[in-house]
Amino acid sequence: MVVHAVYDSGTHNFKNGNHPALAWIIAQAFGNFFGAVYGLYAHPAANKHVYTRHPVVGFHGHLAFFGAYATINIAFFYLAIQHWRGDVWMGGGSQNAWRWKWALGLLMAAFSYDDCAIDCGLRTIIIERAVEGSTWAGYFTAQNHPSFQSAMVWRLFFGGMTFAGFILLVWDLLTIARAKREKRLRLLKVK
Repeated sequence: MVVHAVYDSGTHNFKNGNHPALAWIIAQAFGNFFGAVYGLYAHPAANKHVYTRHPVVGFHGHLAFFGAYATINIAFFYLAIQHWRGDVWMGGGSQNAWRWKWALGLLMAAFSYDDCAIDCGLRTIIIERAVEGSTWAGYFTAQNHPSFQSAMVWRLFFGGMTFAGFILLVWDLLTIARAKREKRLRLLKVK
């Protein structure tokens, strides 16, 4: 629906003065759809509930939460900052626009791919509970399995991506359109 709305607004010559907010709204639609649809589709599969709930439930929760809740709040932060700075134009080609673009890309990629590493939990569940019978030996065998070890390395990598994206996002939220607001205030004082 968001893609259709953006297309319709473009055909009707809608002028958007806040590109970061629009990008985060589109990301919200993607994250919400992908988290809800993929997570809920994979969740009820019969082989996923052999001994416990499958980690795809965590995947669904992460993407649905970030995609639906966090991204829409970030979009509203950008709208509030635009209003607070005096309804300045916040376009994609403005100075330092790379910060919000990189923050969006890093955070969306990190949340998407980090949650794919959660799938290693199926192997640990099968080893720990089905093969070893829910014992301490099963727990340690599952924790030392190569698929679990490699997934933890990937999760560390994507955690670093998340941190870098968060730092860029906060930096951008604190500094976006500041120069335009100061210029506008100087022009108002001259008049």
